[in-house]
Amino acid sequence: MKTRILLFAVCALVLTASLSNRPVQTVSAQDQDKSKPSVMLRKTFGEVSGWVSKSAELVPADKYDYKPVDTVRTFGQLIGHVTDSYNYFCAHGAGNKVQWADPAEKGKTDKETLLPKLKEAVDKCNAVYGADASPVAPLLENVAHTNLHYGNIITYMRMMGMKPPSS
Repeated sequence: MKTRILLFAVCALVLTASLSNRPVQTVSAQDQDKSKPSVMLRKTFGEVSGWVSKSAELVPADKYDYKPVDTVRTFGQLIGHVTDSYNYFCAHGAGNKVQWADPAEKGKTDKETLLPKLKEAVDKCNAVYGADASPVAPLLENVAHTNLHYGNIITYMRMMGMKPPSS
C-alpha cells in the first residue's frame, strides 16, 4: 500500500514538473483559424468528397452495376446514395429543413447520369461549408456519413482490382 502511494506521488510530481517546464507557444491568427470548426469541417469534407468524386471518375462505366453480393448496393447505387446524402445534409447545413429523398440512388445509376449529379451536389455542399455561419451538426454528420461510405467504395474498388484514390 505504501509503495502504491509513493508511486502515485512520484508520478504526480513528474507530471507537474513536466507541465511547468513547457515553453510558451505563440499562436498566430492564421493558426487560430485552422482550429475553427468551420475550417476543419471544410477541410475534411473537401478531402473525403474529393476521394468519392475521384473514385466515381476512376471506376469504368461498365462497373457501375458491380456489387460484391446480392444484399448490398451496386457501385452506382452507392454513388447515388452519397449524392442524395449531400443534398440532404447540406440543405440542413444551409438552414433548409428538407426530408430525406433518394432520387439519385433509386433512379438511373449509370456513370453518365451520376457524375454530373455528384458534382452538382458537391458544389452545393462546398458553398455551405464555405459559410462560417453554417450549423456544425449536419455538416459533421455529412463528413461522418461520407467517410463511412467511402470505406464501402474502397472495398468495392479493391474487389474490382482498382486502387482507391486515397491510397
